[in-house]
Amino acid sequence: MSQAPSLPSYTELTLALEKTQSNFQAAQVHGLLCGLICGTSGKTDDSWEKIVLGPKKSKKTLSMLQELYETSYHQINEFSFEFSLLLPTDRANLDTRAEALGLWCQGFVAGLQQTDALIENREPGEATDALNDIIEIAQVNYGDVTANEEDETAYFELIEYVRLAVLMLYHELGTDKQLDESPDNLDENDFLH
Repeated sequence: MSQAPSLPSYTELTLALEKTQSNFQAAQVHGLLCGLICGTSGKTDDSWEKIVLGPKKSKKTLSMLQELYETSYHQINEFSFEFSLLLPTDRANLDTRAEALGLWCQGFVAGLQQTDALIENREPGEATDALNDIIEIAQVNYGDVTANEEDETAYFELIEYVRLAVLMLYHELGTDKQLDESPDNLDENDFLH
């Protein structure tokens, strides 16, 4: 069994995006891709490439993005403990890391919005609460974050929460799609070839 490729580092993706003059941050791109994966159960077209790539298209950057998408899809689909958010390393300032987490969440919500996933007016439940929390994290002002042990602990707890929320949302939204496509919702045209 071949091992799935690993994610590029935050720095590698940042440099690649800068070379293409993309308007997106690395964390934002990974969030966007994960949102698309969750909203489409991994069955998305390549329209995201046009959104993410800057005016200076690069085959190397495109290849890195496609690998990022594939790896993220497999990790999310397999409910893998290896799934992680692409964020700056712990050596970066806490405010920089917290801002990147917010951008990741913004990208995730934007990715879901690109699909037909139900974001607003959802039935109450754990998945709805998790989605609302991700939306809230995306809107937080990270200028008030200070580098102390309490904020550092809160940051790591938020990352773990978002990571698990994404895995849950993938499963929940995939189940919603299966229900929408169940035999009760099919018409005769679905059986014509």
